[in-house]
Amino acid sequence: SDPALEQTFDPSSAREGKRANKIAFQEQVGLSVNPEAPLYFWPSRLDPTQKGCQLLTEILHELVVAHADVGLQIALVADGPFQKHFHEIVNMHGLHDRVAVRDFDENLSRLGYAASDFTLMPSLFEPCGLAQMIAMLYGSLPVVHNTGGLRDSVLHLHPEGDSGNGFVFENFDGSGFRWAIEESMDYFRSAATWRAGETTRIMMESRESFRQDRMIENYLSIYQQISALKLDGRVYR
Repeated sequence: SDPALEQTFDPSSAREGKRANKIAFQEQVGLSVNPEAPLYFWPSRLDPTQKGCQLLTEILHELVVAHADVGLQIALVADGPFQKHFHEIVNMHGLHDRVAVRDFDENLSRLGYAASDFTLMPSLFEPCGLAQMIAMLYGSLPVVHNTGGLRDSVLHLHPEGDSGNGFVFENFDGSGFRWAIEESMDYFRSAATWRAGETTRIMMESRESFRQDRMIENYLSIYQQISALKLDGRVYR
């Protein structure tokens, strides 16, 4: 029901809906219009202290070159001190049709979730994280560092199975991040019909997992456990 989208969709119509939104997004941010290209979306502020954007600058050029055969694209809709470094890399290597760097805009960001195949969140630390949950609801699979709320909400997806909802790396460095992106590209190169089914599954599971009433129940359960916590033989209430 998001009015920011070119075409709204639900889990059963995600394949067609995401295709229409990808074309609209590519046109708006100046990427080559190619609905078959894998599109990675960066939604978080470009803050190297927490968000891990420096890891993407380390591998950006080689990543785009390595997957030139399928036209891999990366779009950043985000503000922050590291934005200038992405502009420098794009300008130096002439990547304007493959890498888009735009200031944050609420409507453009929501279109980016709907358009993208994957959402990048290589945070050093992330107490909760909202972007990975939003991404899954829009059918964009998160690529995350195994920390905090990202660890709690993203399970690594293996191409041979029917479980998991994203791609998770352990080592917080460019190589670790690149490994997870390559895992996602292996997934992208698998059969399109199977991927469409996985997107439908992940969207449906996310709708159930991230319902507000379910989250409230989980919080209440934690507080109830804490309220009866026994320490040193004494009960603290």
